[in-house]
Amino acid sequence: MKKLLLLAALFSTLLLARNDVPSCYDALHIDGPKGPADKEIFVVVDQTTILDKKLMIYVYRNTMKFVKNNNAVTIVSFSSNAKGRYTDVTYSGKLEALLPDETKHNTSKKSLRKYQGCMNGQYKYAKNKATKALVSVLKGASKSLPRSDIVKSLTDVAKNIVAPSHSKHKVVLLVSDMVEHSSVTSFYSKGHIRKLNIDKEIAKIKKSGYLTDFAGADIYVVGTGMVDKEGYMDAKTLKNLTGFWQSYFAKTNGHLKAMGTPMLLEDIDQ
Repeated sequence: MKKLLLLAALFSTLLLARNDVPSCYDALHIDGPKGPADKEIFVVVDQTTILDKKLMIYVYRNTMKFVKNNNAVTIVSFSSNAKGRYTDVTYSGKLEALLPDETKHNTSKKSLRKYQGCMNGQYKYAKNKATKALVSVLKGASKSLPRSDIVKSLTDVAKNIVAPSHSKHKVVLLVSDMVEHSSVTSFYSKGHIRKLNIDKEIAKIKKSGYLTDFAGADIYVVGTGMVDKEGYMDAKTLKNLTGFWQSYFAKTNGHLKAMGTPMLLEDIDQ
């Protein structure tokens, strides 16, 4: 047990130290601003959920809004513990904060030109890397995967990625049909989505140890109720499903801002 805890702590430390975007300040030997990101979006993609083009564009557009100076973007995929489909951080990058005006006044014009050119390049690099990672995980979705371990995966993401982040404002954009099908519990019965007893389901998750802590993050969900290519689940079943997740997030220190069924009708607040 101690070894598992040590490994989890090491994993969290490595993620905090990770930045897929090269530093301009390091490259130019400039003592730039330090500190946490102002905002960070965690795009968490359930690869058992296939999005149509319109939903993919929504996810892309709202993710790219966070590619700004002193903001961070982290893209995570999950499905189940099937081969090659475990929880994986595909991209995690932070753009550096801009130099304060006072520092610029005390910097030579030649150095400033190099700095401005590097920062412009840093933005383009970060956007390109985040775009490739997001397209890869969204297009990598498949309905052939045997399980959908949503609650376990959310525990991994919240505990090891969201909670340890020092970003001042955390936003989780969860892309999933939100239909759990795992060893913890299954929302299916005889091939159909069953009516959930919300209190009993929450009790199961609590007993399993997968009632997690989102550290006060704002949470948006896209894709709720997308059960197949032909259509979505009926309104009564969908209401029951969303009711379960509203109760779940209320108990996991997350601020559920909106659940798209499947589309969110508003953009994500920044």
